[in-house]
Amino acid sequence: MAEDAPDKKIAAGMKAMDEGDFKKAYSHFKKLAEEYPKNADIWYYKAECGNYASGMFGAKVSSEEILDAYKKAIELDGDRVDFYQSYGLFCISINKYEEAEKAYNEAAQIDESLESSLYSEFAIEFFNNVMATYGEIMEDPKARAPYAKKALEYMLKALEITPEEAKSLL
Repeated sequence: MAEDAPDKKIAAGMKAMDEGDFKKAYSHFKKLAEEYPKNADIWYYKAECGNYASGMFGAKVSSEEILDAYKKAIELDGDRVDFYQSYGLFCISINKYEEAEKAYNEAAQIDESLESSLYSEFAIEFFNNVMATYGEIMEDPKARAPYAKKALEYMLKALEITPEEAKSLL
């Protein structure tokens, strides 16, 4: 971490998060990000709280604000798998699939021991989001094919199985 914020200030935001008050936590971390602009953890918590507050609690936090906070956290500390993973998951939730794929691949490069879980998470979350977003359209196998193919490619990567090997197994 490039810059330390007083632990008590971060703890206050974390307490609000633990209590499920994401609007309060978001406001808290938003202020801390202005006070400590070089602290990656604060930017990450700001993004996470903004994501939960806007999604579950209807707070008026724009997707761009949340994306920017994740990007800032990654810019300040680009070696954190959880930053990329959370950013990727958020990107999936707002249908920014290429950006999500890039984030998951970055995370997998940082910690190769997590490759399988990251690739499988991407495959499942991506495919579930596509199915939910495009609904009835996805009942058509031809419309579903490119999305299913991408999800399957990542599941095979997670299992470290080639397409040929998968075919022989099936």
